Amino acid sequence: MSLTDAQLMELWDKQALHDNLMMYVRGADRHDHNLILSTYWPDSWDDHGAYVGDGPGWADAALAWENQVLSCNHHVTNVLSEIDGNRAKRESMFICVVPFKETGVTMYQAGRYRDLCEKRDGEWKILHRTCVWDWIDVRETNTDWGIVGVPRVSHWGSWREDDPVYKDWIKSAPTEFTR
Repeated sequence: MSLTDAQLMELWDKQALHDNLMMYVRGADRHDHNLILSTYWPDSWDDHGAYVGDGPGWADAALAWENQVLSCNHHVTNVLSEIDGNRAKRESMFICVVPFKETGVTMYQAGRYRDLCEKRDGEWKILHRTCVWDWIDVRETNTDWGIVGVPRVSHWGSWREDDPVYKDWIKSAPTEFTR
């Protein structure tokens, strides 16, 4: 069996839509403003509930929490993209885990991204995002890494260029745990 050009193009487009989503969550989790911006069209719209406005403005709103949280981790699954010409409906499920600095709690929030994406000049980006909220759980934070044997000097996640994913993937050195 051989694939048609149309089938190959659909696979290519679906991979590009998935990559756009993964770049968004990397940007959100690493607090990389430019990376978040790169996933939205300039004329896009975003409805995150507490923020409703243009897509590029969400990049600012999402990072406004930086001084209040220790980290941010999105776990995205069940991605379904339905392509219709240069537009695609993309639904994906997420769980976002956020430990707060001052309160000593970790928030687990889950929902779905309902994205209308558009392909312009061969590139897929978000045109309209609606966050559909499903559940939230808040628990006391336990940061005892010793319980699982992770040493204080290891490869710890951080914001922007301080995160190991932005460093040399062979030569980057471990860092001291600072939280």
